[in-house]
Amino acid sequence: MINAPSRLWLPAAVICLSVLIADVVVIAVKGRNAAQEPTIQDVFQGETHEFSADLGQLTSIVPPTDYVATPPENHGPQYRTADWLRAQGSLAWTLQVMAVEDEEIAKSYIANRPDKEQFAYFMFRNGEKTQYIVVYGNYVTMELALGVANTTDLGMAADTRASPEKFVTYLPNVPLIQPAIDQPPPVKYGDVPVVPTEPDPSTEPANTTEVPPNPENGTNNASLDTKPEADPF
Repeated sequence: MINAPSRLWLPAAVICLSVLIADVVVIAVKGRNAAQEPTIQDVFQGETHEFSADLGQLTSIVPPTDYVATPPENHGPQYRTADWLRAQGSLAWTLQVMAVEDEEIAKSYIANRPDKEQFAYFMFRNGEKTQYIVVYGNYVTMELALGVANTTDLGMAADTRASPEKFVTYLPNVPLIQPAIDQPPPVKYGDVPVVPTEPDPSTEPANTTEVPPNPENGTNNASLDTKPEADPF
């Protein structure tokens, strides 16, 4: 008598084999329909390089500009840039002493001050107008700046006084590209002159020129070398 479980294993094995074959067929069909991805070798072997005619030309990379270089200027030792103003702090106050269009006036004023190390000046541009702002000190509050303005003789006219301003209020009008600071234009050298060198006496050849005999000394040097003739008698 055949056991019941032994009669069922054959149909079960057939079913599992059918399912496995169906899965393999489905995977094969999906793989055939999938887009073929190129390999690394195909990419490099089939790649073509085409360069434009203006490759390497700056005109196609950097757009043209109407920037005009500023000639170097000789600023005073108290001249400051936008970076210096920014470094003073966003809450720091100062005293604006003057705003002049002639930089020499600002330089002369600061140079005559005994406390010149407390002063600074910088370029300030508002549209087409360029001025040089002279400031004094660095203060934590506006009240402290006003107290210094009322108690310090800044050498200003009687009807004028220094006014408190924050350093950051100047920044939008201070140019970021500054001229050269305290650097005069380079010296333009011409042709290097040729300097003749004096001859070294130790390397000069000795003078071996013989002095010709002087006929006025009454002595004939040639007769000294001539033998006297013998008397034949």
